[in-house]
Amino acid sequence: MSSILNEISSLFIPVIIIGVIAYGIYKKAPVYDYFTAGAKDGLKTCIEMLPFIIAIFIGIEAITSSGAMEFFQKLIGPFMEIIGIPRELTSIIILRPVSGSGSIVLAEKLMRTYGTDSLVGMSASVMVGSCETVFYVLALYYGVTSVKKLRHALPAGIIGYIAGVLASVYLSYIMLIS
Repeated sequence: MSSILNEISSLFIPVIIIGVIAYGIYKKAPVYDYFTAGAKDGLKTCIEMLPFIIAIFIGIEAITSSGAMEFFQKLIGPFMEIIGIPRELTSIIILRPVSGSGSIVLAEKLMRTYGTDSLVGMSASVMVGSCETVFYVLALYYGVTSVKKLRHALPAGIIGYIAGVLASVYLSYIMLIS
């Protein structure tokens, strides 16, 4: 069964591409012209997003290099333990809403230190896979689209993120005891 699924998954994208091209040819559409126009638009979008991405990475580096991350860990750690979240997860909980790649690096360090089958390792893994990079997404999307009012996006994103963090730890705990 697994070999069949591997074959299907390896053919999925080529079949979609061939299907789109075949449909375009069937409809007598200028497929190559549409492709190049889409590629041009995609490059323009990348260039528009680049300053926002650079600003986020510089901010993350400033926070971690200045020692602010360790300060927040010491400040928030005891509260985390009161609500049942291991203190060791504080750094990834703080960084995940801002940086997906930074939180992956932290998760790898946590798993190397505490083990992949520990509550800390499992929770970090589930958080990285399921919790959104709220501030990154808001800064990028709202910055590129020039929308000035976030309205309900920020509170909804933060509430969803907190629910994701709590669910990550809770589900990891359930997986460990079962």
